[in-house]
Amino acid sequence: MKKTISILLVLAMILGLAACSGNNEAKNTDEPEKPEKVYTEYNALYDSELKTIDYLNSTVTSLSTLAYNCQEGLIGFDGYGLLRPRIAKNWSISADGTVYTFYLRDDVVWVDNKGQEAEKVKAQDFVTAAEWILNPDNGSTVANTLYNNLVGAKAYFDGEDKDFSHVGIKALDDTTVQYTLLGPSAYFLRMLGNNVWFPVPTNFLAEHKDTYGTSAEDLLYCGAYFISSWDYEYERVLEMNPLYMNVDDITIKTATFRYNKEATSNGAELFLRGDTDAVNLSNDIAKEWKKDSNLVQQMHPAPLTNMSYWMAFNFDPNFDEKFDPATWKIAVNNENFRKSFFYGFNPEPYTATLDEWNYQKKVLSTFTRADLVSVGEKDYRELSGLDQYSKNLTNFDSAKALDYKAKAMEELSAKGVSFPIKVMMTYNVSATTSTRYQVLEQQLENLLGTDYIDIILEPYNGSSFNKDVRNAGNWAFMELGWGPDYADPMSQFDPVLKASIGKNWGKVYLAEEYLDAAAGVGKVEKMALEADAIKNDFDKRYEAFAAAEKELLDEALVIPAYRSGGGYMASKLVPFTATTGQMGDGGARNSIKFAVIGDHSLSEDEYNVAYDNYIKARAAARAAYVTESASYQVPEK
Repeated sequence: MKKTISILLVLAMILGLAACSGNNEAKNTDEPEKPEKVYTEYNALYDSELKTIDYLNSTVTSLSTLAYNCQEGLIGFDGYGLLRPRIAKNWSISADGTVYTFYLRDDVVWVDNKGQEAEKVKAQDFVTAAEWILNPDNGSTVANTLYNNLVGAKAYFDGEDKDFSHVGIKALDDTTVQYTLLGPSAYFLRMLGNNVWFPVPTNFLAEHKDTYGTSAEDLLYCGAYFISSWDYEYERVLEMNPLYMNVDDITIKTATFRYNKEATSNGAELFLRGDTDAVNLSNDIAKEWKKDSNLVQQMHPAPLTNMSYWMAFNFDPNFDEKFDPATWKIAVNNENFRKSFFYGFNPEPYTATLDEWNYQKKVLSTFTRADLVSVGEKDYRELSGLDQYSKNLTNFDSAKALDYKAKAMEELSAKGVSFPIKVMMTYNVSATTSTRYQVLEQQLENLLGTDYIDIILEPYNGSSFNKDVRNAGNWAFMELGWGPDYADPMSQFDPVLKASIGKNWGKVYLAEEYLDAAAGVGKVEKMALEADAIKNDFDKRYEAFAAAEKELLDEALVIPAYRSGGGYMASKLVPFTATTGQMGDGGARNSIKFAVIGDHSLSEDEYNVAYDNYIKARAAARAAYVTESASYQVPEK
């Protein structure tokens, strides 16, 4: 039988547990003997399967979350988003800020999918991971993160220098790894909490090079959990790693994630039956629960996440001729056509389909969400004229939209385009996009007119939406989402850059009006790369990125929509007990590391009390952190 912990006890624990989880603090041997720990089990659902569990392959949310639960990096983040040592016990930084040397613990081990020790984690494991990512034959989608930061990495990736020893990562001995950066970087330490920088077992990878990451047996684990089994499109089972460095802070012993393609629609019912411990409530289900005096006591707000969403144009259409991709390509390369969509799209009713109560907290008027980085007291979104957009709740303006429509029709007609233009929107039926897309279809067609556009909703029924649809260009107009991997605008720009995943996400860089043929990239990409080259003046860096984002919006190459998360959920995971990411606010939805299970799902009132306590405790932790963090950095040895 699954055990739970009293919610009252848990709420009392919040202020202490989240603060100390994984901080490697010494234990007081004079403390009285503690009662036997109560371990719990956790059950959850997922509706989209991974093609690989190789965490060096990608930073898609589901894979990164799995990595955070099962692997460990040099550093990590506690429940307050504060950077803490993990495999590295401390580090030194050169006077010019370009060389980081990490001194590793000598007691961290890799375990197999039965929890048995396989080998020790060594400095070379970080070097091996970097070499694997930077080998283009392996097809990792995150190589740009390394070559945008490490000396020599781009030349190695491009094949210009085949000697990996010239790349800025070295194992000085078994417990010392050193990175040499292209320039000083204020965010480098925080970046290391991302799975891109995690180690890989050197010997094991060599033995399993053709199958690594294809099964639970073809992976080793150094984090809080190991994957004891992974049955494709059936279930994943995570077991507590008994040899984990902070195993004393773990209370969830087993976590079972079951595949359910209809989790969005039937998850609430499964929660009430006790078949899952957490579920995100769709807008319609939340509405029904609010009418029930019993059910309403089991739902509470879900946190906003690091993800922002936008409506994207596909500049390299690759869909059926019946949807007229040739005409779409002409239209999408017309700025006035795009601007008619930019100002004609109203994200408020669109986002209200997700959360009709708090949707205004979610809608976005910029590509980047608030609070990513700042210059002094100014948020990044206020810099370089970007406040032209950020000062408004949305960019919706019906008069402007109709004005741009008239201009577009005149210009496109002169090129022989016939109207209405077909706008193919492919959507994943396993997701909750259908209702949103229907709202968008009605809203845009009513405003812009069916004499101008014909929005065609095409359902996709399968488990490979990203491969078959998004990355394949099998769409004209689509919602896309992204969360920065580290606290810097460069990571937010990844989906629109040829140098990154933008090469598969609609190919914004192909916009003909702004294409620099010689460079093979567009104006926005050129500005972003120039901004990224500014390494030693972060005020100027952020101002340059803000200018690039303003250009992105001025050209209507993307249409801001909303920030993910929010809405309501029912979950026995006690809020604010799990670890969080560097930009999180009290834990990721699927993070179970250091999380605690209570005996019921909090009500909204209980959640608000817990949230207020959490914010107070986080403020105190941040105030104390200046002193604590000083001990992490040591003089160069």
